[in-house]
Amino acid sequence: MFSHSAWHKKRFAENAEYREKIRTAWRRYREGHRDEINERRRLRRRTDQAFRDKDRKSKREWERRKRYHEVYRISLEDYDAMHKRQNGACAICRGAGRTLCVDHCHACGRVRGLLCGKCNSVLGFCDDSPAHLLAAAAYLRASCAEVPASSMTAAASVETARSHASADGRHCRCAGKAL
Repeated sequence: MFSHSAWHKKRFAENAEYREKIRTAWRRYREGHRDEINERRRLRRRTDQAFRDKDRKSKREWERRKRYHEVYRISLEDYDAMHKRQNGACAICRGAGRTLCVDHCHACGRVRGLLCGKCNSVLGFCDDSPAHLLAAAAYLRASCAEVPASSMTAAASVETARSHASADGRHCRCAGKAL
């Protein structure tokens, strides 16, 4: 049994000249009927929830693909490969189940990996400087090693520090965290 649709699909796939002829006809139709096509789409978007959801999803996907290509010079497939290689977790904090940002060097543009929003912001605020990050880590270690000065009297300050100190002598809630 002959199917015109099947014949057309086969010819479209195999014949470059035919394919270009059909695409030119489509393009010419769209240019000549732009307003009417747009009005049909607007009406359908207003009235058809499934179409609206599909259209939004398609637009988000297109914008994501475009951003990855223009900003980071990677494809969605590259992103997915990095995501799989990192087991869906942030490369720094190993937190999983979050949306991961593409981390890249601002100097050369090279993509380094995927990070959660917090870790990506930390690197950005420190201008990707290892020295700055090491200084911040040293500051945190030093601040947890001593009781902070306060405007309270010395006796009250010592008593408060003792009541809040943990078993290892630390003064703050970071007592249980590894440094």
